[in-house]
Amino acid sequence: MRRLALLVALLSAVAPVVAAAQPLVPTRVRLDSLGVLTQLARQGFEVAGVTREAGELYATVVATPEQEQALGLLGLQAVALPPTGLAPATQFRGYDAVLAILDSLAGAGAVTLDTLGTTWEGRPIIAAKVGPPDDAPERPNVLFLGGHHAREWISVEMPLRLLRYLAEPGHAPTARDVWVIPVVNPDGYAYTFESERLWRKNRRPNPDGSYGVDLNRNYPAFWGWDDTGSSPSPPTETYRGSAPGSEPEIQAVMGFHDRHPPAIAISYHSYSDLILFPYGHASGALPPELSGFQTTAGTPLTPAVLDHLAASPRLAYYPGPAWQLYPTNGDYTEWAYRAHGTMAYTVELTAGCCAAGAAYGFLFPDDSVAVSTVFADNLPFALAVMQAEAPALPSRGTWETLWPEARLVAPADARPLPSVTVAGRTRSVTLSADSLDRGPTLWRWRGALPDASSGTRIEWTPTAPRTELVYSAGAETDAGWTGWTREQGDALEGAWLWRSTTDTLVSPSISLSGIVGPRVAFWTWHEGSLFLPDRFATVDVSTDDGASWVPLVRLEGAATVWYPVTAALPEASHIRLRFATNDMPTRLDAVHVFGDLATPSFTAAAGDLGVSENPVRSNRVHFTWQTGPGEGQLSVFTLAGLLVYRTAVVLADGQVAWDLSDLGGNTVGNGAYAVVLEAGSEVLRKRLFVARTP
Repeated sequence: MRRLALLVALLSAVAPVVAAAQPLVPTRVRLDSLGVLTQLARQGFEVAGVTREAGELYATVVATPEQEQALGLLGLQAVALPPTGLAPATQFRGYDAVLAILDSLAGAGAVTLDTLGTTWEGRPIIAAKVGPPDDAPERPNVLFLGGHHAREWISVEMPLRLLRYLAEPGHAPTARDVWVIPVVNPDGYAYTFESERLWRKNRRPNPDGSYGVDLNRNYPAFWGWDDTGSSPSPPTETYRGSAPGSEPEIQAVMGFHDRHPPAIAISYHSYSDLILFPYGHASGALPPELSGFQTTAGTPLTPAVLDHLAASPRLAYYPGPAWQLYPTNGDYTEWAYRAHGTMAYTVELTAGCCAAGAAYGFLFPDDSVAVSTVFADNLPFALAVMQAEAPALPSRGTWETLWPEARLVAPADARPLPSVTVAGRTRSVTLSADSLDRGPTLWRWRGALPDASSGTRIEWTPTAPRTELVYSAGAETDAGWTGWTREQGDALEGAWLWRSTTDTLVSPSISLSGIVGPRVAFWTWHEGSLFLPDRFATVDVSTDDGASWVPLVRLEGAATVWYPVTAALPEASHIRLRFATNDMPTRLDAVHVFGDLATPSFTAAAGDLGVSENPVRSNRVHFTWQTGPGEGQLSVFTLAGLLVYRTAVVLADGQVAWDLSDLGGNTVGNGAYAVVLEAGSEVLRKRLFVARTP
């Protein structure tokens, strides 16, 4: 900690005197832990990558000689990599060549060009449109951007090649207006061909004598949220500018969105093999349209983009919220999503092949096969984005999590008025949504349930069906769970949590009787890195008591706060869950299973009390009766007359569940029981047999 504090102080002193003429060099820094990355970010370094070599972790940053020397003097073993020259490129082209290609396509009638504005040095910022030159509301706008960061040449080549592909006969979409801005940062991009290959920012002269603003930190949404996701210091790599939207390049992009708001967009960057989407400014923040983003980008188990480049560290691009890489604020995707409802993605193009154990980083190989492979890998996702339909709005809300925080995602025009039925009695629940929880079509409503025990029912008007929480488990007791370490600490719920770095945690059998569309939700905190794909955690489900397992979730990256994860479960009578970690410190708490109440197919006849199974061989049984007004009382006795269980019921519900626990919360033993429903003057009885397998 003393060394990190000294690093912060020294870099703060060095940064203001860095001159524009100082050359930039790629630098390797040995990491004591991944926590050092946060300190580097706060000093304005962009961490380009993290590698593991001989058991040690190394970060790659771009630094001036003074910054590199400061890191080394502080014992961080900073080593400058071989200098980067300005060798002629054959696959990549300077800005004048980009403009020539755009003019050629426009001259052939394949595209329409629009000048959005000019840069600090007077270069035009050009958008090219494929398709009819006019705007029409029935044709949604789709936007592809490249070159926010000057040194990321492959991020320019990808949208430029996409434009040329779409301009070919038969490739132009007919139901979409497709726009391409191949270079958002013309001045910086030109500078990388003329003077400094690793230049990142634009070329604004800053008051302190330095140059440049990081254009992907200058958008108004969450601008300056903190000094980790962007820097207030002009000489640094992630300098956010003097004010939100201060740069002419960003003003040009913002003006384009005012005139042609995109329904969906991709901003290309390099490098990391990632598809990132909002949010990015704060760890754990999730968009209401999370499922919509995942539908297009895929999930870590079903990725949308494969990587066929030789020796890439990943076989596919990892999709997830941007904060799982590292926090950023003032970036394009968050702004487009917040300001225009655009489903916006950042595609960090492949980290690519390695030479002598070191990734090439920003210096993408000037190789026709490599560049063509990246384009071919990403073309299907680009075409899928162009063809994506707006997701159908749910007719009812979808519960993401019920405990300890209830989160309901509902259409933007809905006003959920939920109520909760606990032990047969209805209680009110207050849900609210702030601005962060309001997307273009969906809102997330948050609140707390008055109870989170098995058998809790949740309903909200005017839609149906009802939802029931059928299982909830924190780490307060082991409750049949095996594996991981159960310890006291900064738990989300209660005082206990589960923790693991490399181990497997297995749940007891969980009954899904009486519900449809079952889901599992849990809260987690993990200390990984998207730069290190060999650090991960998985969640699997078994429907045959552990004889076989099916993957549900894969987790990677850094999550520095508790956040919820939810996944659909298979329709089954019962399940078991398995949480496994592989070299990634992970915390787990508040695991719960819920689903919609099934319409009973075993409804009792008039004057009868029905049961879902008899004998009972699962962990849960439902009792049914013909509905009626008022309330009643359901009791379970031993045949000797000892009261085992009692609960109030609402007769209009027509059913109630019993999880086979007695009045003290202990599971009852096998045997015969008498079930009695008292409803006014009417009394219904049923003999019940419990015969569960030990």
